[in-house]
Amino acid sequence: MTYTIQRIELTKKDANDLITLGREMHSESSFSKLQFNPRRVLETFNHYLEDDNKAAFIARKGETPVGFYAGYVTKYYFSDETVASDIGWFVRKPFRGTRVGLRLLDVFEEWAEKKGASETRIGFSTNINPEAFDRLMKKRGYDAIGRNYRLETKP
Repeated sequence: MTYTIQRIELTKKDANDLITLGREMHSESSFSKLQFNPRRVLETFNHYLEDDNKAAFIARKGETPVGFYAGYVTKYYFSDETVASDIGWFVRKPFRGTRVGLRLLDVFEEWAEKKGASETRIGFSTNINPEAFDRLMKKRGYDAIGRNYRLETKP
């Protein structure tokens, strides 16, 4: 399968694709109890257009959006060195198990290296197929560091 991956410029098509992908990610993730707001998705990615230390990429098969990756580089709070971190990495169900997710990660890692990041740290808070995610990250050479925890508050 041939996929194209491009850095997001937030054309009207990019915006619509991000909302579609964001809605799908939200609906099957640990965040699904929270209200989805398409406007908030666009606000977030507009910030990515204004900051050279942030990047977002969309993968498409033809005209169909199949995944995205978004992240940033920043200085550690304790050091002048920089770390690359993600805010979102998602591949639609029919395209999982293909190389599209790996290609998105490749593009982000290459971007982070060009930005001078000392390391890349990827979080996992969606709880979408944790065993497969763990296998993938270990195969890529990542070490598991820490865990995510959640406490729901009562309204």
